[in-house]
Formats: sequence, C-alpha cells, structure tokens
Amino acid sequence: MRQQGIEYYNKWVNHEVPFDDKPVVDAFNQVAGPDGYWTKKGAVFAPGGSISATAFGDNAEALVQGKCMMHRQANFFASYFPDGTKFGDGPNEVSTFYFPADEGHPVLVAGNSSAAFRDAPEVWKVMTYMGSPEFANARQKAQTKRVGGGISGYLTANKNADLSLWAPLDQSFIKTLQTADPVAFDASDQMPAEVGSGSFWTEGTSFVNGDEDAKAAAANIQATWPS
Repeated sequence: MRQQGIEYYNKWVNHEVPFDDKPVVDAFNQVAGPDGYWTKKGAVFAPGGSISATAFGDNAEALVQGKCMMHRQANFFASYFPDGTKFGDGPNEVSTFYFPADEGHPVLVAGNSSAAFRDAPEVWKVMTYMGSPEFANARQKAQTKRVGGGISGYLTANKNADLSLWAPLDQSFIKTLQTADPVAFDASDQMPAEVGSGSFWTEGTSFVNGDEDAKAAAANIQATWPS
C-alpha cells in the first residue's frame, strides 16, 4: 500500500492481481531480501536466534533497556511494556512515530464492527450512539477504570472524542488514525483463511528464515489461493 497505493493494494487483497505479482515480490525483498532491512548485520534484535524464534512481546523490555531501538507493532503492544515504563520524547522514554511513506499518510488498521439485525428506530439509535464521541468517551472512561488507569487498549478514530481521557501514548496512536489517508484493513485479515492465516503465515516465515527466496514464497502462497 505504501509503494503502490490503495487501489493496487485492494486489487491484491481481492486477488484481482496475483499474490506473486512483481510489486509484491519487490516489497518482500525490500524487507528481508538479500539487501533488505532485516538482513543487514546488526539491524535486527533477535535473542531467540532469529526473528521467527523471538516472541514479539519480548522486545518491549529490550526497547526500555535500549537494546532494541525500533519495533513496528499495533497499539496493543503497549500492554507488554513493564510497569513503570516512561513514555515521551525524553531520554530513557519510549515514544512512537509515523514511519514515512512515499506519498500520502497510509495506515493499516484493525477494528470492531457493529451490525444491526433488525430495522427499527431504537436499533438505529443504538447504532448511532456507538459511532458518537459520547460512546467513545464513555467506553474509554470505563475501560481505563477496568485496567486500573494508564493505557486502556481502546482507541477511537472519532475526531470529536475528548483526547484528554487517553494517556499520552494512546493519544499519539489516535492522532495517527485521525490523519490516516488512505486507511486499510490488514491484507491477511481480509484474505481467505487458506491464505491469510495459512500459507501467508507459513511461507512468510520460511522466507524470513532464509529457507526460500521471495519469488518462491510468493508463488507458493499464490498456489494455495482457493479457486
């Protein structure tokens, strides 16, 4: 999505272009190919011996200790930081930043959906409320109380929500959401299960481990796409 734009991304997700299309293989290689980010010596923190053998939550302590400088994750990763972690832009503090894109401000998201199963005025009132800043604020207050303060784990893209109710770290996540252009759901979450939670996972791991190159991994994933 960062390199080819949202239209190409959606075509790839919907299999209007094959999984192993050249731009996809190129993206694989940019990350972990022969000259990729992850294959440069000393560029990756992997105490498990490899990326795939290192639990992603283990990097939270490493970030706090300065052993790992950056970690790309979803906002829920904040729950892995040890108690007492300081968040901010100062020394020995953990912060977040938006990784620059070639153009636009693309952001991958996950989210919850609300569905109505009955066409009635009271149902639509509930649906309208769930999309309101009042709901976002009320849920944030309740969720923060439930976890004992600090980072609640709940985000909203509602531009009229009261951001003062969120911890500074969560506020940075919300501001990224509010300025997203375009926004898209994770590809693997949208693809058929045989691919998204199947071959994409296994072949991607084999590629990162160096067991096969990007072209072979992408071709093997393409071969599992249901007809």
